[in-house]
Amino acid sequence: MGTASSAPSVLVTGAARGIGRAVCLALLAEGRHVVAGVRDVDAATEALPADPRLAIVALDVTDPDQVRDGVAEAERLAGGALGAVVNNAGWALLGAVEDVDLARAREMFETNFFGAAAVLQAALPAMRAARSGEVVAISSIGARISNPLLGVYHASKYALTALHEALAVEVAPFGIRVHMIEPGMVGTEFSKATRPTGSVVDPEGPYAPLFAELRAGFGVWRARHEVGPDDVAQAVVTALADPAAPFRIEVGEDTRILAGARERLDDRAFHAELLEFLSVRAWPDRGGPAGR
Repeated sequence: MGTASSAPSVLVTGAARGIGRAVCLALLAEGRHVVAGVRDVDAATEALPADPRLAIVALDVTDPDQVRDGVAEAERLAGGALGAVVNNAGWALLGAVEDVDLARAREMFETNFFGAAAVLQAALPAMRAARSGEVVAISSIGARISNPLLGVYHASKYALTALHEALAVEVAPFGIRVHMIEPGMVGTEFSKATRPTGSVVDPEGPYAPLFAELRAGFGVWRARHEVGPDDVAQAVVTALADPAAPFRIEVGEDTRILAGARERLDDRAFHAELLEFLSVRAWPDRGGPAGR
């Protein structure tokens, strides 16, 4: 993709691996021109195929200069406004609210939330002027529920939804559509980008038993409901191709189960249902709310 093309180009952040890489491959298969925004260009060059419709640009979403320059380069390659932006870059922090590392939480928000906002601010002016375009955010069922020990991570996803929901109303008159992709358990290397902090890493810590149950429960969840990154990528392709695609797009039976339970049950009943879904059964018996 060394020269401008009349075909709308899609910028994908966090594109070197996992869901981001799968989205790039799926879009290329659909004949799209893709700009892969990555932190490590050399690693991405090895991970992604050599394709004349694919360009790789340095775009660390936490670096304002790289966001500005990366989006500008993507627009140059596109010959104008981008056809779509897929906000995918993100990572997770694990820890109890009581002692999760707040400095690390701020770093996570810089990627998951502020980084996404920065990319949008760089790309939207040209899209608005062109009066067309699409924005897709890779979120999760974690934008509607909060698993124990992942509260700050889920907070970043709730924030991402709030940002994009406001955006959907703001840019609709300019012909720009906005979507949130909400998968459940996805079979990627994302677990390697999940960083535990605080007392959960201490075998004698107060939340160590919960952490142990939760890790086992995630294994059960994965075995029962896991979808692949290709499934998420296909949801992105569908969202970009279908003018009637909804704002929220659920991916996976687990997302539908948990979202349905959240809507159907009151808070106390849902919390009990969530622990049962997570196979966390001993923790609620540790004295109950009054005994903790």
